[in-house]
Amino acid sequence: MKYLLLLVCLFFCLPDVYGQTKTYSLKECVETGIRNNLSLKNSRLSVLKSKTALTQSRSRLLPVLSADFRMADYLMKPANVTTGTLLGNDFPDDPTWQKIQSMQYAMTAGIQFGMPLYSQTVLSAAKVARTVQEISTLSYEKAVEDLTVQIGNVYYLAQASLEQQNLLDENIRRMEKLCTIAEELYKGGVVLEVDLTRVQISLKSLAAQHDQCVTLHEQQLNLLRFLLDLPPEAPLEVSSMPSEVALLHTAGISRSLPELRLLSARQKLADRQIKAVRAGYIPSISLGGQLGAVGYQEKLHHYFHTSGETHNWFGNTYLALSVHIPIFDANDKRLKVRQYRYDRQQAETSFDMQRKQLEKEYADASRLLRHNLEVFRTQKDSYRQAEDVYAVTEEKYREGVASMTELLQDEMRLRAAQSACVQAHCQCNMAQLALLKLAGSLDCLTR
Repeated sequence: MKYLLLLVCLFFCLPDVYGQTKTYSLKECVETGIRNNLSLKNSRLSVLKSKTALTQSRSRLLPVLSADFRMADYLMKPANVTTGTLLGNDFPDDPTWQKIQSMQYAMTAGIQFGMPLYSQTVLSAAKVARTVQEISTLSYEKAVEDLTVQIGNVYYLAQASLEQQNLLDENIRRMEKLCTIAEELYKGGVVLEVDLTRVQISLKSLAAQHDQCVTLHEQQLNLLRFLLDLPPEAPLEVSSMPSEVALLHTAGISRSLPELRLLSARQKLADRQIKAVRAGYIPSISLGGQLGAVGYQEKLHHYFHTSGETHNWFGNTYLALSVHIPIFDANDKRLKVRQYRYDRQQAETSFDMQRKQLEKEYADASRLLRHNLEVFRTQKDSYRQAEDVYAVTEEKYREGVASMTELLQDEMRLRAAQSACVQAHCQCNMAQLALLKLAGSLDCLTR
């Protein structure tokens, strides 16, 4: 009976547990996004593909074994022609030309192997594959940084919309209280109907703004779920926006950003591609051989006889050392080298342009952060002043000194100061996120 009551309690408690909204910190969002995001999964697959290509390129230095079996039926018996001086005069044919006719059936079986002893082309191709792997790894690192920035921006926007909701809730409660007071005063004949109508209109406007803010917040959470690869019905909420801006130290633009290292790797790739093409001018040496036999018969069924007289098998075994010397390739290699030189020049120009662009972005982000901090401090002071002014005007309105119009105007100024303060806070966070990316310090978000 005790276990039965426990199960019943758990049954009624489970819906409440699953219905709870889980609050994610920015660190948890970034970690979940890196683990689940579909774009990063494709980037990881690209890295694995490049590793496989490098292994494949290195495997060209290993020996290659193959087994062959062939059975041929010469519908017209092949013939070899030679001079009569080799065969003598005992043959009835023309002594100038003598003909030797072969068997109709031939069977060949053997094992071949080949191994490069020296091939600069294969070694250079392996270095090219290693550089391609480095590029894939750097592309993945850049994708992780871009995803982190994207998650951070959406997270800060969701924080701002959530803060706006909380402030609008306070404003609605304050306006409802004011509406109740205005209704009582209207019933007592103290205020006009138009004043009560103004309060009711303001209350409806606040409710509409609140609904709009809720819709915007849900859209931002859905975008965050998409970036984290969470189902739409997954419970998700962001943490509350702190009251102050938390500044993180940045020591200037980083020289090891994935964008710069990626362009440097492309320059290295062009250099190694040039070396790989030039390696085609160098002779290559390879070792090859075969262990096998070839058999001839006049009749096919003779192959299956056990008599030694019909086993016309001959050894077909050799060991060969091959040297390949390129002589002329119609300027193919020379033109390829020219193309790769152009690729290197383009990568070098792109590196300089990207470096200058990043320096400009860092300077702009630093200036923007300083400006947003000044705006945030100013708007926060204005917000406090607007609260004090509204409290004084509300007290005067109750005493009959101030009008409803003045009270509503001060309430609108208070709302405007609240919204500007929240937006300035959000802009500070986003500007700082851009600085962290340019400084190569995004990992501090996951510490």
